Order: sequence, then C-alpha cells, then structure tokens
Amino acid sequence: MPSVAVLIPILTLPFWLFYFDITPKIAALLAGAAIACLLAPANVTSIRNLWKTRKLVVVTIALLAAALIVSTAFSTHRALSFGGSNWRGFGMVTQLALLVFTLLTAASIASGTLGVERILRAVALSGSAIALYAILQYLGWDPLLSPATYHIGEGEWTIVRPPGTVGHADYLGSYLVFVLFLGGSLWTRESHRTWRTVGIACAILSAFAIFLSGTRSAILAAICGAALLLYRFRPGWRQTAAGLAIALIALAGFYFSPLGLKLRGRTRWYIEDPAGGARLLLWRDSLHLALGRWPAGWGAETFGASFPHYESLELARAFPDFYHESPHNIFIDELTDQGLIGIAALLAWTGIAGRAAFRQLRTTKTAPIGAALLGGLTSLQFNSFVVTTAFFFFLTCVLVLVAPEDVDIQPRKRMPVALAALAGVPLALLFSVFAVRMCVADATMSTVRKQMEAGNVLAASARYETVRRWEPRPGAFDAYYSKNMASIVRRQRAVYNAVKGWQEAIQSGIRATQLAEDPQNAAYSLASLYGQADNRKESEHYLRSAIADAPNWFKPHWVLARLLESSGRHEQALVEASAAVERDGGKHAEVAETLRQLQAK
Repeated sequence: MPSVAVLIPILTLPFWLFYFDITPKIAALLAGAAIACLLAPANVTSIRNLWKTRKLVVVTIALLAAALIVSTAFSTHRALSFGGSNWRGFGMVTQLALLVFTLLTAASIASGTLGVERILRAVALSGSAIALYAILQYLGWDPLLSPATYHIGEGEWTIVRPPGTVGHADYLGSYLVFVLFLGGSLWTRESHRTWRTVGIACAILSAFAIFLSGTRSAILAAICGAALLLYRFRPGWRQTAAGLAIALIALAGFYFSPLGLKLRGRTRWYIEDPAGGARLLLWRDSLHLALGRWPAGWGAETFGASFPHYESLELARAFPDFYHESPHNIFIDELTDQGLIGIAALLAWTGIAGRAAFRQLRTTKTAPIGAALLGGLTSLQFNSFVVTTAFFFFLTCVLVLVAPEDVDIQPRKRMPVALAALAGVPLALLFSVFAVRMCVADATMSTVRKQMEAGNVLAASARYETVRRWEPRPGAFDAYYSKNMASIVRRQRAVYNAVKGWQEAIQSGIRATQLAEDPQNAAYSLASLYGQADNRKESEHYLRSAIADAPNWFKPHWVLARLLESSGRHEQALVEASAAVERDGGKHAEVAETLRQLQAK
C-alpha cells in the first residue's frame, strides 16, 4: 500500500505513453488492487477485525460499489462508464479498484499488519519530491514537460500554473493539501528526529508549491486546515503572531520580487474573474442535468456527452467555446453520474469520515490527519476526482476512520482455497487484464503519434489497428487519430498513401461520433473533414448532428450558416447565423460579421 501511495501521484511517462500523466497512475492503482486481492484472502482475520469494529465502514464501501455498478448498468453510454474517459479514466473498473483497495487497506491497518507511520512516511517522501518539482517548474526548469503546456498568456502578464506530475495545477493543489497535513503529521507522531524533520520539510515545500500553483481552492483549503490546527493546539498569541508575520513577510518578499511576476499575473486574473470562471452557472445547470435521471444517474464519465443538452443559454453565452468535462465538485459529479443512490452513499462515507476527523482534532498526535481530510474536502468542492485526488481522499478517510489500537487483533487464519478464488482471483484478473490492455494500447498510440508527425500514413494506420485491438475503452483515440491523420494527407506524394490516409480519417471520425466522450466535438470535427472534401451533404449532416448533441454551442450554427449560404439557401442560413450570434454572447467578432453580411443581402 505505501508503494502505491508513492507511485500514483509521482508516475508520469511523457516519453513513452500517449496519456502519460493518466495511464500510469491508473495502472499503478489497478496493479496494486490486483496484488491486494490475491494476497488478502490468505489472511481473513484483518477483514473480520474490521467488520467487528467498523461495520459502518465496510457497509458504506459496499454501498459505494453497489451504486457504481447499478449506475454503470443503466448508463446512457455503458462502454464509457465501464472504461472511463480520456481526460481522467475514472470509469467503473478504476473506481471499483479504488474501493477494493480502500477496503483492504482499512482491514490491514485495523489488524495491525500495516502501520500508519509507514503510509505517512511514503506520502511525505513522494509528496516532497512532487512539491519540489512543481516549484522548479514555476522557476523555469522542467526536464519532462514543455513549459508552453502550462504557461497562459504572453508578455508581462504570463501566468504559470505548474502541474507537477499530477497533470494540472488544480489537481496538484488538491493533492498537496493532503500531503501538507499528512506529511506534516510526522512531526507529531514520530519520535525519531530524522522523520520529524522530513515532516516539517514536507509541510513547507507543499505549502509553498500550493502558493505557486495559484489554485484558489487549494490555498483556501490549506488556510482552513491550518486554522483548525491553530484552534486545536492554541499556541500563545505571540508565537502565532510571530509565525504568521514571518510567513507573510517571506511570501510578500517573493511575490513582489522579479520571481513573483507570474504570480502577480495570476492575481490580475483573480481580480478579472472573482467568481472562478463558469462554476456557479455550471453547478446550477448540472443540478438540472441530475434531475433528468435522478434515481441512478447518467453513468460514470458521461457528463461531457450529457451536459450540453442541459447547458443554459446564459452559460453558453458567458463561455461560448468551452467544453465542460465535469461539474468540478465531487458531490455534484457523483449526483449526475450515479444519481440519488450514488450521492447518498458518498455523503454517508464523507459524513462518518468527517465526524471521525473532528474527533481526531482532539488529540495532538492525530490532529493533522483530521485537518488533512477536512482541508482536502474543502478543496474538492471546487474540483473533480481524478485518480490521484480520489486515492488520497479515500486513503485519508481510512486513516481517520480506522485505528489499529481500537481493534482486538486475533490469530491469523487462512481462508479456504475455493473461497479465496471466489473472492480475490476474479477481481485481480479484471484489474490486471484491464491495466495490461490499457498500457499496451497507450504505448502503441504514442508510436502512432510519432509516425503521424513523420507523415508515415501506412505505418501509422497499421499500428493503429493494434491500438484498436488492445484498447479496453472503445473509441478512446478515434477523434485524435481522425483529426491528425487528415492533417497529413496533403503532405503525401503517393496517391495511394493520400487515399489511405483520407479513408482512415473518415472511418475513425465516424466511429468517434458514436463512441467518443464528447460526441458534439467529434461530429463537428467530422463535418470539417467533409467540408475540406467539398462534400456538402455529409458536412451538413454532421453539423446538424453536432447541434443536436450541443444545442447551445455557437460554432456549428455559425459554420452551418456559411455552408447553407454557399449552397444558395439564404433564409435557412440567416436563421442559423442568428442562432450563432445569440449563443456567442458577442465574444467573436467574425460571428456577428457573418450575420451582418447575410442581413445586408
């Protein structure tokens, strides 16, 4: 378990994998869950002890798993709910592995076979390394990623949002909130000076990295967690004032120095966008989406395809060309994905864990772990679960819910072979096969991308067939493959290569409209391909398909208006152009110009 706690956040393989910051983390979780499933049946005592002393923990995890399975069975897109989306891969298999791993970790801690200190040391060491890497990213040193991927804007007001190894600054911030307090808890739990020093170093590095990430939710969460600890320990006012003064002077000195220029750019962004982007309108519209299928939800990972049908005109006008992949709130996300049964189970789990966290604040030794859960939960009100944040949320819940000193440890008893096979082997097989297939497909797709960049159509198409055979999530790469294959067709000198490339682009584009997590984008992209070939009939068909999938997205209306006008259907073009202007909210001058030209005729 400590190994998995190290590997999940730190694994990123940009030179080997296509989704280099997602696939290795999921594979680490699946591999860890598979090994745990194979090993746990050999010692049933740990689960028995957990059942005797923490029945509510076991029951709630079982309810979470049941809600997940039911929502997947009734999903509007079962394949996507089963395997997960491209942007986080958090489908039924991944979530089930997380729940199984959570249960077995809780049982191991309860039985005394896994020490809490071992987990905290692992979190502190890996978290310190990731925080240091994020700090270096901010300062301009990054051997793994191109800085252009996390620099926003140009010139004096360029903003840098270091993602560390977690994939995005928002997820990095949420993860580091857990690390800040879990790693820092070594100071109160360890007697050895070395580990106490590691705990303090981890807390300082994590706090500074959160500050540099510019993630408002993480900064708020860190302040809330620190306030809880100050309330618990109640140091003298002079000590508190001196500590806060030193911290504020150090941060202010950095902020107003030349190194703080990019942070000042982020502050300018805060001032221009005090509401945090689309979140308030997004949450409101997401609740309308949840009411559409309130008993069991739309299915895990289906938000990107389902939400556009419920997106309000107000949200579309405010953010006209923005794809909302999730509600950015773990509870609303659960409500839309798994409905009433899912949100009830998650609220129950969070409620019993939150209550335990408040109890942990009463004692000096455990107070930082309680602050970790409450602070992390604060941050996740403005973020979605990805593998890293979900793993550390459930891990922290286990740490506050299960204490080995509360359990009467009994002699070990081996589970019968037949029962072991019934319980552990099928799950281990599911997780192992899924992980292997996902990694092979992802690594092969990385090769396909390199071959397309080199303009090698035949090699890329042959390799892509391997991707399709291995990928456990049908259609995961089709949209990307279609768009990029089409872009290299004109560079082909041989007619056969050009025809082959075009066929590949069209066929994968059609599959993407049926299987992608964002069918509206897939349909729009395919319409563009047909437009390049001057196939107006198919282009119009897929533009209307994009409009059906996302009624309030301005772009397909705008492009369709231009297509209709070029075909001599002026009145229909005028209707579509008016619809585009209404949905664009005045954000793009060329959209209004199209309507003006049509009206002038």
